[in-house]
Amino acid sequence: MSNNGLFSTGTLADWISSKLLLSGHNNGETLRNNLVPKEIEVFTWRARKKRLPVLFELDKRGVDLNSVCCPLCDGDIESVNHSLILCKQAFDVWCKVFEWWGRSGTLLLQVEDLLSDTGYARSDIGKSIWQAVMWSCSYLIWTNRNQKVFSNKCWNVPVALNEIQVKSYEWIAKRCKNKSIDWHNWLHNPQIYLL
Repeated sequence: MSNNGLFSTGTLADWISSKLLLSGHNNGETLRNNLVPKEIEVFTWRARKKRLPVLFELDKRGVDLNSVCCPLCDGDIESVNHSLILCKQAFDVWCKVFEWWGRSGTLLLQVEDLLSDTGYARSDIGKSIWQAVMWSCSYLIWTNRNQKVFSNKCWNVPVALNEIQVKSYEWIAKRCKNKSIDWHNWLHNPQIYLL
């Protein structure tokens, strides 16, 4: 309930976010980042807690499956780390994202590390921007995975990278009050936003 005694879904959402999105690790930091939509905050919390419905987790919970192998590459068991980072298609997307940000050769292999990485940003807003990009990329890799699994849509790294660039720009530029985000710089020189 709000201060005026009325119930609102916004008040409920804020209350749930304040209770759910607290991390039990990383020095008690919250998983909140105002530069991304709430659904991405919740997705990030679920990914870090290994609460995504990947085949390995479903199998552990007794769901009868034909296989627990990754439905995209069929090369390994589909865990959260595999689905979001280690699967060949996800890994290729991450390589392109890191290359876009001028961090070629850098890739963290654990979801917890990747989603809490600050990108060597010097300012708090730079850290938030980098984190928002990492979270957005993870979320969009997951949604692309689901589109492939449930609708048999093709996975395409250049298209996925473009979607990540566009969506993360839309979300961050709209919500970033401390820094003006320019589309041209976002595409060609995003490192300036880490300063």
